Amino acid sequence: MTIHHLEVDLSFESRNGTTTDSDFDAFTDRFIDELDNLQDCDPGITDPDVAGSLAQRTISVTMGVHADSLEDAIRLFSANVRAALHAAECGTPTWPHFVPTTQTHEVRPVDAARN
Repeated sequence: MTIHHLEVDLSFESRNGTTTDSDFDAFTDRFIDELDNLQDCDPGITDPDVAGSLAQRTISVTMGVHADSLEDAIRLFSANVRAALHAAECGTPTWPHFVPTTQTHEVRPVDAARN
């Protein structure tokens, strides 16, 4: 398994009216806290870091991801960034997403010996 170091640049706008630099700074702090929480829970991500501009409402996110392939690393990186954004109360409606088509979700026990 390899550690893939990845980065993404994100831009933000407020859909709730005018926001201040202080508002965006508070959001950025929540986002960083959520990335740190994810790192505490998931040994597959390392060294998440954020840099950005209050005035331009941008954030650059870097993170190391343990994965067998670059494609898997990108998927895991994106999932963690998106999870942190959601936890910091930021929607990602334009990102790709899947919706279940199963109408009933039957939860059933699985024998531990079965793979």
